[in-house]
Amino acid sequence: MPGWIEWATWDTTAKPCSRMPGAWWRNTTVSPDGRVKRLARALALAGGLLLVGVMGMTVVSVLGRYLFNAPVPGDYEITELAIGIAVFAFFPYCHISNANIVVELFTGRMPTRFRAALDAMHSVTFAIVAGLITWRLFVGAMHKLNDGETTVFLGIPVHWAYFSSLLGAGLLTMVCVLLLFRHLKSSAR
Repeated sequence: MPGWIEWATWDTTAKPCSRMPGAWWRNTTVSPDGRVKRLARALALAGGLLLVGVMGMTVVSVLGRYLFNAPVPGDYEITELAIGIAVFAFFPYCHISNANIVVELFTGRMPTRFRAALDAMHSVTFAIVAGLITWRLFVGAMHKLNDGETTVFLGIPVHWAYFSSLLGAGLLTMVCVLLLFRHLKSSAR
């Protein structure tokens, strides 16, 4: 099965959880790590589709501006909101896939156990930072919701972009904690 559609394949023979009727996605053979990675992959795919949509809108806007002197109204606002959401959609999958940039000048030759302990320290730091970002996004979203702030030209409520970004930030925090436990387990060996 190709890897790019693996996120969308579920074991339809798995019995649904009794507390969640219709939970056909619940595959009891998949570890919690696997479930979180599937969720992160699905969120990254949604972010990618959002970027493709923004790209299409930008092309239409540029063509409309130069050919008909009629760009897409509020294209800057839509792009600004969508890019912010997409960035947070990509973070969890990037981190759980170890796709972050890592400079290994000195640690490459160190014992595996020491590197795992160092990775655990990095995971603690990143989990704290991700948790702070998630918290501040929530506070900001509530502030924007209570104030009723909207974009200037289209009048789009800004709080929905904050809440959408909150999904990615929350999942990133979960991924950081998950990787922390994985690194602690590796360093204990």
